[in-house]
Amino acid sequence: MTIQQTPLDRRTVLGSILVGITTGLAGCSALSDSDDDPSTDPGGEIIQSVTVEGLELVVELERDAVDQLNLIDPSGELFAQQTIESGVSKTAIEIGTDYPVGEYELLGLADEETVETTSVTLEPDLELTELRLARNYPEEMYEGARDSSTEAEAILSVTNRGTGPTAATALRFEGDVPFPTHESYDEAGESGIYDPENDFGADAESIALPAGETVLIYSNTRPFSPAGTRSKCDSVGQGGQFTIRLSTSHSIDLTLDYVIHYLGTAPDDCEIDIERDS
Repeated sequence: MTIQQTPLDRRTVLGSILVGITTGLAGCSALSDSDDDPSTDPGGEIIQSVTVEGLELVVELERDAVDQLNLIDPSGELFAQQTIESGVSKTAIEIGTDYPVGEYELLGLADEETVETTSVTLEPDLELTELRLARNYPEEMYEGARDSSTEAEAILSVTNRGTGPTAATALRFEGDVPFPTHESYDEAGESGIYDPENDFGADAESIALPAGETVLIYSNTRPFSPAGTRSKCDSVGQGGQFTIRLSTSHSIDLTLDYVIHYLGTAPDDCEIDIERDS
């Protein structure tokens, strides 16, 4: 499924240790029930299934068989610990977006003794699936987008096909766009990504990319502003190229190359068209 971008709560990123027990979970499932799905563990008699849904590890249990879950990270350190109350058969452990990638061990304990262990691999696998000019897809823009933003910004679809969530932390435009991302964004640590939760149009600190979902990310640097199009139309013509670069909280840098056509239709008018660079 495709979702609108959601900025991360700082506490979610920094906490990522423990969440309370929940018995009714809803939302977009990041996984299938297939045994071939690496993000789904078929489980055993006590820990019956372990799945990654969004930013959480969802665990189904035999009722009253364990009183504690310990999640051990790939280095052997305790990542999360959760008490299981009597009568609970389903719980969720918050993964967040700042966790070590690799194979985790989930231990079920009863009276401080391990009664069952299972494993799950947490690893994002990202793909930049499509870049679109917002001016051509105004219906896809965030609620309340101004006409000036729609004319100047871009919409990037990012798909996480992996078994663990991550977060987008920076979006850059390099090359023959009307306004390439200025180096000051790197110097100031600005993401260049629109924050839908900020009424003043500020940059988002990061945008969650849950496992198994496609997220729409909006630029916030006006890379396709009409104000810079005319000069590019005169100097670049129809042969321009540019690159989009996305950075994430797991130090995954992704790039996508495009060809941009500047089509002069009148002395004071210039149209833009983009296509994937094959």
